[in-house]
Amino acid sequence: MTWGDVLDALGASRYAQHAICLTSDPVLMTLYIAADLTTALAYFTIGTVLIVLRTKLSLFRPGTVTLYGSFIFLCGLNHLSGVAVLFAGVYRLDVAIKAAMAGVSIVTAWYTIIDAHDRIERRRRAERIAS
Repeated sequence: MTWGDVLDALGASRYAQHAICLTSDPVLMTLYIAADLTTALAYFTIGTVLIVLRTKLSLFRPGTVTLYGSFIFLCGLNHLSGVAVLFAGVYRLDVAIKAAMAGVSIVTAWYTIIDAHDRIERRRRAERIAS
């Protein structure tokens, strides 16, 4: 399997790259790419730190912190795929990343609500015991 086969499987031969609309404006292309790559780098850094330090962060359970790290890492991938779509019509890859990000996002939101509720309940119990 060649790199071309992989790109074709992701839709590159079927769809035009997004940059066709932007190639006449090099400043816009540069800003678009720089912003997405910078944001992706920040997301990868934040996500990796959260995953690596998940047991040291006490606000949420380690599993929830792992979800946060995964969600933020997928946000970075989303920005990276935005740059890839500029040059190759890999919209299938782009939408797969968006779908994964959406799935992890909703699970993270749910676990955040559960963890916040549990934390509030523990605080209330501790206050009742203390009084």
